[in-house]
Amino acid sequence: MKIGWKPLIWSAAALLLLLSIPTPFIVITMFMIMTPFVVLFTTLSPARFAAHVIAIAAAAFFLLGGYGPIALTIGLFFLVPSLAMGLFYKKGSPARTAILAGFVVILAQFLLELVLFSVQFDIDLSAELSGLLTTSLQQLGSDALLPQGWTVDMLSESFITWLPTVILFFAFLFAVITHGLSRLALRTAGFEAPALPPAKTWRLPRSLVFYYLVAIIASFVVPENGGYWEVVIANLLPILQFAFIIQAIGFFFFLADAKRWPSIAAVLLSVPLFLFPPLHLIGLIDAAYPLRRYFVKS
Repeated sequence: MKIGWKPLIWSAAALLLLLSIPTPFIVITMFMIMTPFVVLFTTLSPARFAAHVIAIAAAAFFLLGGYGPIALTIGLFFLVPSLAMGLFYKKGSPARTAILAGFVVILAQFLLELVLFSVQFDIDLSAELSGLLTTSLQQLGSDALLPQGWTVDMLSESFITWLPTVILFFAFLFAVITHGLSRLALRTAGFEAPALPPAKTWRLPRSLVFYYLVAIIASFVVPENGGYWEVVIANLLPILQFAFIIQAIGFFFFLADAKRWPSIAAVLLSVPLFLFPPLHLIGLIDAAYPLRRYFVKS
């Protein structure tokens, strides 16, 4: 594996991403910032990696002035999962292991920061977030944009209820996007990171169908203001539905392969899954029954 001057390029990329944190580009930066650190950690020795990180942090701190501490805090947050993913790339572990490691670390950090924030400032974080969201929506005058029968307070309460799902989704998204970008970037350094299994092979355990049915029944049984269990059910259903969307994507790629369709056909068939959530039932049926065998030529 030839490294040469490429670490300097990735260090410069990491620095530019840190410098973009105080700008409107932060939305894009958040999904890209882990990639340079993953590449550096995977291709360099620990000592050289540490030297690069220290140089990047020092440059960002001085160039950003008053925004330096904020940028470094965000950078440190994403540095830890970058190390976890890079470690498994070095070991030659399967892609799903590296993604899972990044996902778990990001999720753990999110939860830890929420707990520390609540304890340190002795506040009810849910109430504070709800109040902040309610105030923001009222200032925007968004009542006319709300679904019929909804109020700003109802939307705010729903957001707090679904907060665990939102955190899980973004942790998963960060890990998956980082894997895709890092795998492409590592190729430029002569390092072949493992790929995810082909989409046509994606299958969920059939037991998830049972859990989904139990969750649906529980959603009718658990009363409103049911406290802990209401929150659990409210988050479990969308998580399982998203899992069945992934299963449906795998089914469409399997179907395209069986029918010898171009891959773009599977991609186009998958798009409506995200636009019309009830279509997750395709993945549910595929997980519950041996649907794919009917499309295999005997």
